[in-house]
Amino acid sequence: MRNEDIRQKSGGRLTVEKLKRIADLSNDFKIRTPAETIAFKKAKSWDCVRQHWWYALIFFFDRAFYQGRNDVLSGDFEQATLAALDKVLGSLPSNDKLLRLKQLSHWVQPDQWKAAKNPLCEALSEKYSIGGKQRGTGRERDKEMVMDTLRFVSSECKDCNILEHSIEQIKNHRIAELFKRLDGITSVGEKIASFFLRDTVFFYDLERYVGPDDYRYLVPIDARVRKVTDKLGIKANAQAIAEICRQNEISPVRLAIGLWYVDSHSLDLLLDRL
Repeated sequence: MRNEDIRQKSGGRLTVEKLKRIADLSNDFKIRTPAETIAFKKAKSWDCVRQHWWYALIFFFDRAFYQGRNDVLSGDFEQATLAALDKVLGSLPSNDKLLRLKQLSHWVQPDQWKAAKNPLCEALSEKYSIGGKQRGTGRERDKEMVMDTLRFVSSECKDCNILEHSIEQIKNHRIAELFKRLDGITSVGEKIASFFLRDTVFFYDLERYVGPDDYRYLVPIDARVRKVTDKLGIKANAQAIAEICRQNEISPVRLAIGLWYVDSHSLDLLLDRL
């Protein structure tokens, strides 16, 4: 779908140049994200996030907890969850924390989630002081997502590092298999799996390993993206967006980020341009 075709389809509202400007908003996203995500704030660099399993786990939770509800509430649930895990595994992101998780591997099996005296589930059932308020760790499905994620990292990821495992899978052109596995984690689903993979590819410069058929797994479609694509006259479909990008030499990953960013940071964009 070349420049002229895009104009015809969307009644003149959309051009390749406009798509490129939206894709360029991924640069704003890259600048703002460190201040808005727990993993980076704790690790201080993207390299450190990748290298340490605990920060890599938080990188995943920074996406998995945001499931359409209020962002502030989701952030509180995530922070309460990290406090719960600190209580059981230890407060410092050291090798002792990793050893402790491996020692508790029995408790992360699904048939043990509801078992009496499960130390992880007990900690996740408590409330913690977050921003001066007592906060729980979310709904029951949030707790199950945490337990299933711990099961995944402890059984399938080397040194429990979900990010390093994912990077290795992407480099080996196994995005489809990885997507399916992440989608299978309780309460994660396709959208969250795509957000995680999109950001992993973006922040760790992995797009050269992505094949044409893999972009369908890297373009999450949520309410924010759909709102913008509807305005632009683009079909809210990962494969369709990837195809438009391929034909017009635009990065689908950067466009996916830009489409999300337009709606999520519209006020910031307006104020920056006044």
